[in-house]
Amino acid sequence: MDDQEQNDIQQFSAEQVRDALDRVQKSDEFKGSARMRSFLSYVVMESLEGRSEQIRAKTIAMDVYGYDADELLKREGVVRVDAGRVRRKLQAYYESKGIADELVISLPVGSYAPEFLPGSNRRSQPLRGRRQAYAVVISLSLLVAGILVGVLIGRGSQSVAPITGKAAIYDVSPARVEAMNLSNAGRDLIFPVTDLAGLQPALLIFQTTTERDPFYYGGYAGASQVETMFAIMKSGDPGSDEFLHAADKNSAYALELAPDAAWPLSARAWFEFGVGNYDSAVRLSQRAVGLAPDDSHVAEFDALISLYTSDFERVLSQSARYRVLASQGGGLVFDNALGAAQFHTGDYAAAIRTFDETISRGGPFGPISAAYLMAAHWRNGEQAEAQRLAKVFSDTWPSFPLEALKARVFVDPQPVQELISAMKAAGWSGTVRP
Repeated sequence: MDDQEQNDIQQFSAEQVRDALDRVQKSDEFKGSARMRSFLSYVVMESLEGRSEQIRAKTIAMDVYGYDADELLKREGVVRVDAGRVRRKLQAYYESKGIADELVISLPVGSYAPEFLPGSNRRSQPLRGRRQAYAVVISLSLLVAGILVGVLIGRGSQSVAPITGKAAIYDVSPARVEAMNLSNAGRDLIFPVTDLAGLQPALLIFQTTTERDPFYYGGYAGASQVETMFAIMKSGDPGSDEFLHAADKNSAYALELAPDAAWPLSARAWFEFGVGNYDSAVRLSQRAVGLAPDDSHVAEFDALISLYTSDFERVLSQSARYRVLASQGGGLVFDNALGAAQFHTGDYAAAIRTFDETISRGGPFGPISAAYLMAAHWRNGEQAEAQRLAKVFSDTWPSFPLEALKARVFVDPQPVQELISAMKAAGWSGTVRP
């Protein structure tokens, strides 16, 4: 940064810069793009915090778009493209409604650090831009020359690879690290969902995440998943539509922030499932799995969507993969989905083994697993055990709305009828209204 540029910045207070940013963000050029607003807000606020020299493509890729350290090499190109879009939007704004603004936010070519210029200097910006462009060309020429000399005089030496991977995590802002940690904690609280009170802390964590870092997609994606879950569990109750409206807004915003990240796609898939757009839900969920095959959280929601759309063969075909993912975290959803798929395909003995093994490993014995165990024992000719489980279910969860819930989530009513029929044959009399 030259002396003239430093003097330009010192002419304005932080409040003036924030006001200028707010005007730009509300302009027609920016208001339709959350991604561009996030980009511009991030670089401006980092500059105000005195960290303009630290703004690089990889910090933007991680702090704004949420890419992890291993994705940086292939994602930094996205940052360069978006920087060009931000420059064009800024130029369009200052050539129209912002023409009289006293403070101009500029993103110089070849840099991600913004400049804050007096409006009267606007005519001089093309000269400044050309000067910087010439400097870039000269620098590149010198760099190429240096490389050629190095090749000629040092062919025997080994090149040093750039620092990539997990080491780059230290370039992430503290707010982003905190948001990522909070989001991971929230993920762990989503399942099981049979107790609605357990979902409330998860939602609170995700809401706190969005407050800590408004530009991290994880808080919005997680909140949307929980809100959709509330809407499904409370279907027909007052307020369920409000949960869906919030889930729609949060999942859409998460996708705007990170359109090619797996978690926002998975969250949107779950929302689409919640509102009955099943083909879209399946397509988005499978795309999310393709992007992050080792993400157990994404796989859990994909397993539920596969189960509830009666794609039992997909669930069964993923059983080996589910076991690997379960060993890395989670597992309850995988086991329940697998056991349910085995029941609905007529393999009752396998369903019993799956649920029994899950419980023996410390998995909770809840109303869903009890229902399938009861029905599977009955269909497998083990009436005494089925009748015992029917009594346990009625005594322990008398008001759990199993039939209504299953009817709500399964697209095809036939699997629900099979389950309920076997349960009633075993002696279950249905939900007792509180």
